[in-house]
Amino acid sequence: MHLPIRAQGTTLTDEQAKILDDEFFLSNPLSHFSSRVSMLLETARSSYEASPENEPEFFKTLGLDSADSALKFDAQHRSVQVAIDALSLRHQAAEALTRFIYARVAAAPRDGDAKSTWLAIADSPTPMIKVIEANKTALDADPHRFVQLLFPPGTVVEGPVMGAAETAVAWANHAVWLLTSDELSINAAHNKLKHGLATSARGDVRIELITTPPNEDGTIPTSAFGEGKSIPLFDRPMLTYLSRPPKELRQGLEAVSLRVDLPVVLTETWMMANVYAAMFHIAACEHYGENLPEGVAPYPTLVVGRLPEHVIGGRPLGYRSAVTLPPDGTTAPRPSGVAFFKQFWPMIIDFESKTEGVVVDG
Repeated sequence: MHLPIRAQGTTLTDEQAKILDDEFFLSNPLSHFSSRVSMLLETARSSYEASPENEPEFFKTLGLDSADSALKFDAQHRSVQVAIDALSLRHQAAEALTRFIYARVAAAPRDGDAKSTWLAIADSPTPMIKVIEANKTALDADPHRFVQLLFPPGTVVEGPVMGAAETAVAWANHAVWLLTSDELSINAAHNKLKHGLATSARGDVRIELITTPPNEDGTIPTSAFGEGKSIPLFDRPMLTYLSRPPKELRQGLEAVSLRVDLPVVLTETWMMANVYAAMFHIAACEHYGENLPEGVAPYPTLVVGRLPEHVIGGRPLGYRSAVTLPPDGTTAPRPSGVAFFKQFWPMIIDFESKTEGVVVDG
């Protein structure tokens, strides 16, 4: 253990709390998320495949002299893997920001414990809804508190600074939306990935609404597709999972498919991480006082005016459909349909009238 700390009693002392936070505030959250974003973007366009020649230590540890097929995959599999990792990273950024705000505004040390930001995050409630409710109560009680988390003391909040504050609020709220929205149960997607990969990930599905019906021979000309002629719903990797909405919604089992637009998901991630990094720096300065170590991550440049609706735009986010009826067996399930950013369009698919067709030149 590299921390100069040892157990002295049943509660955390002031000295121990200082040691813990001295270490914690030497972290660099923005670099963590930026490096992960860069790695995923690079992986998405890479054709690299590990082999005994270029990764000898891995294959040696694997215990195989010749294992060219051990790590084989195609470009489609790679794009699906990157999409899954991007969703997980976005969730991590949303939860990291939300739990850090909790540690700063709502957390109270356990009886006898000294105050520690690191421990406040570690001890924060497991259910995100409790964290979010506590944050809302604390921030509603003090309208100036969010700004104090974001800027150095004495900052005059006007002009571009006001714009930065409003942008940061929007992304903090977006983190909450990602963690609590029930339209697509996005938070459930992360849990399904985390607990045993209980999902279906596809990169070979395209769903597009066209206004030109198939020809009598079942062919569909390529001229039927394009801007103003068709609307693509799923043209990116798709993650499908099963979810049971919260009990208060009284719904049955639902199947949800998320459309993963990699640049958009990673932009959402970075924007939330940017706000987190600013709050982290302010908290570090508050912790160290005038003795700010060189290793503390610098205050980031805050983005002004780039809101979640600008990043996501009018792109479809996913599709939801009922699998079983609500528990009472008689109530109608929620309508199936396509979700957009804070909008839901009901859509009934007539499976009984499905037909097959082939896309041809023309």
